[in-house]
Amino acid sequence: MAGIRLEGSTETTEFVENQRVVTRSKGGIESTITYDFKPEGEGTRLAVEVDYVVPVPVLGKLAEALILKLNEREAETTLANLKDRLEA
Repeated sequence: MAGIRLEGSTETTEFVENQRVVTRSKGGIESTITYDFKPEGEGTRLAVEVDYVVPVPVLGKLAEALILKLNEREAETTLANLKDRLEA
């Protein structure tokens, strides 16, 4: 993130096959990511919720808004790429 090396660990805390996966990260950036899979028509709708804390003392308040926007854009691009690959 922003050229800063962060280290930590991630574990899966919840797994319901074909329905839900929840992961939690500790260390560099504390986060919880929830993936919900729901049948929709002939396919599946993926909903992703990311809850994380930017290490503000490292980045500073001014950089926080920029990092949040960049992360949002990166997530949208990642999901669009995943959708393209799965539908190909």
